[in-house]
Amino acid sequence: MLDDIALFVTIVKAGSLKAAAKVANLPPATVSRRLKILEQQLSCRLIHRNSHQFTVTNEGAELYQQSVYLVESIGARLASFRSEISGISGNIKVLAPLSLTASTLQPIFTSFLNQNVDIDLQLQLSNELTNFLASGADFAIRVGSQENSELSQVKLGELQTLLVASPCYAAKVSEQLTSPEHLASCKLIVSSPVTHWKLQCTNSGNQVEVVQSSVKITANELGISKSFALDGLGIALLPITEIQEELKNGTLVNVLPTWEGYKREIFAIWYRRQLLTNRASQLIDHIKSKCKELPHLG
Repeated sequence: MLDDIALFVTIVKAGSLKAAAKVANLPPATVSRRLKILEQQLSCRLIHRNSHQFTVTNEGAELYQQSVYLVESIGARLASFRSEISGISGNIKVLAPLSLTASTLQPIFTSFLNQNVDIDLQLQLSNELTNFLASGADFAIRVGSQENSELSQVKLGELQTLLVASPCYAAKVSEQLTSPEHLASCKLIVSSPVTHWKLQCTNSGNQVEVVQSSVKITANELGISKSFALDGLGIALLPITEIQEELKNGTLVNVLPTWEGYKREIFAIWYRRQLLTNRASQLIDHIKSKCKELPHLG
């Protein structure tokens, strides 16, 4: 009935059924039929009409006065909603890992916001996926494929991980450390989410899983693990995004340089039953494009 009332308002504004049909992009017969159905539902005549006459009845005038503001208001709200959904304005809420955002993603977010000044970003930093749906986020960025059939995911890039230590500690173990097996006798700094160390030889492609028999420190934040490595407390397996500057200035060195950790995939994820807005989709595309431009992520 609400659609028919909206059509009735259009008819009154247009001044004839034929003109209303053009405005509503409907066949004239459909407009006439729906008006007749509305009159039957309301048990009153709303418009006197024939080939020569079009007159709104008293009942029709009263219905029009009571309905026109509501119909126009709903129409305006729907138009605004469609614009918000399809346009590139409004709020985007994103869950993202703390360390990856600080080291790499923050400039990418900045470039997107500079290009889209009507976007507001709500960024929640966490390494946990707990309560993702309850958070109301548009999407989350996570490292590692998510084994959940309810999630949609788009690959953004890959993270290379390297074994690093301070020059002092590296010199201390250089003679005994010639292969991954020797890591068992070294002090290790293990951090979440890279808790299991699987290495691959860059020359031969051989793979090995490190036996972590001498773990000195465990932490749930990569930046803290890097700080412990800088302090000379052991060897850490860290994403290259976390250690680029330290490798350049020599405060960290790559130990076992012919071995590296498995590449870890970065994904944007969201629930399949959740509508991904156009603005959120464009942000995902922007992040993916920028990641391809970075040699350590592409």
